Amino acid sequence: MTLPIALLGLGAVIAFAIRKRVQYAGPFTVGCLLAAIVLVVSFDAGTTTEVLGLQLRLSELAQLGALMLLGSLISLALTVWIDEPAYNFFPTALAAGAAVLAVLTLTAPIAIYGALILALLIPVGSFTFQVHRNRSYEAAFRHFSFVLLGGCLGLSALALSGSLPRDQPPATFVLLVAIIVVAFALKLAAIPFHTHAALLAMEVPASALALYFGVLVPTTFIAFAEILTLSGLLPAIVQISKVQDLLLALGTASALGGAFLATGSTELRRVTAYSVIANLGQALVGIATLSGPGIVGAIAIVLVTGAGATQQLLAAGAIERRSGADQPSATVAPLAALAFVIGGFAMIGAPPLVAFPGHFFVELIAFSYSGVLGAALVLSTLGILIAQLRAAIAIFRVAPDHWRVESRPVAGVVGTLLFLALLVGGMQPDGFLRPIAAFADEFIRALRPL
Repeated sequence: MTLPIALLGLGAVIAFAIRKRVQYAGPFTVGCLLAAIVLVVSFDAGTTTEVLGLQLRLSELAQLGALMLLGSLISLALTVWIDEPAYNFFPTALAAGAAVLAVLTLTAPIAIYGALILALLIPVGSFTFQVHRNRSYEAAFRHFSFVLLGGCLGLSALALSGSLPRDQPPATFVLLVAIIVVAFALKLAAIPFHTHAALLAMEVPASALALYFGVLVPTTFIAFAEILTLSGLLPAIVQISKVQDLLLALGTASALGGAFLATGSTELRRVTAYSVIANLGQALVGIATLSGPGIVGAIAIVLVTGAGATQQLLAAGAIERRSGADQPSATVAPLAALAFVIGGFAMIGAPPLVAFPGHFFVELIAFSYSGVLGAALVLSTLGILIAQLRAAIAIFRVAPDHWRVESRPVAGVVGTLLFLALLVGGMQPDGFLRPIAAFADEFIRALRPL
């Protein structure tokens, strides 16, 4: 498993050296990401290896996550290469890809957390921060601060949980798990820790935003579930309801708050960013139910939401570059506009896309947990639906005499391919859900050890 990580890491160094030659850096980046996917798929699930005392294991979920997240990185690299020249993106994408693979395959909680912090910080200096834009500097600084604060809290709590004997008072584990939950809430931009995401939404390049919401946020959520499973703290969560209540409260607040904020804006980037936050809230509720269907639904939601966010943010960037951010119009980029609209189907979990099972599982288990909780998640989904409809109306508010297809319809083509992949997955959901269900079994076994 070290080979694809090393390939992407070495590729990042080479891409940095040739980054200003976009005609070479672009195809090189895409080739490295494709090669990494082929290598990951070629390994058998369950393959383990050890490097520097750290064990790496390729689980079924790691294979699925690598396929989807590295696939999103490929779509981003293609768009930047052809339609949005930003030479710093290529080494950033490869370095982030290496860190994502490390998060998916490492088995030590502290190592997973360290790789995650690295993945979240890579875009700050190399791509998000733009010297000539003060607001971009402020957005990068806020993002760095939130990640660093969450990183310090999480690393401290994980180190303590691994060193303390298990005969500690219950209050000790309540505090440790609560700190870990808050640390991840900071990095996931869960409400009320979402202020840096709101600034990022408008002040960084669309491809950087897609890297964050489409790749790094889903990776962060998977890391959260992995660390809970591997840390040995899950039985303490079962015994102490306050931690579960904290997760439920964060999830419900993010689901409702994100949907409410999304309905209040027609700016394409904000609509997408807040829709992601709302879906992450629903996924946190799924985790908080501590049930098999809840875990399956939660991870399914975040993976599909990442793909939908990538699709919508690339489309939003293409439209903005042609018509401006203030008045997005489908007349200048009809294929990108169509990609944004159909990406909204993934955001709301509409059938027959593979997005539907995740939302269905989480809302079903939420209703069985509490009628009020289930109603809150349904209301969140309705809010996302309204926000997506308002954004679509804003894009297609003007009917031109004739449509002018954009000269480089990369975002439209990529969005169409992503939508078709989600549609095929919805027709044959077993291949998508089975790896997630295997991880849910591990989660439940860690929750109730024999």
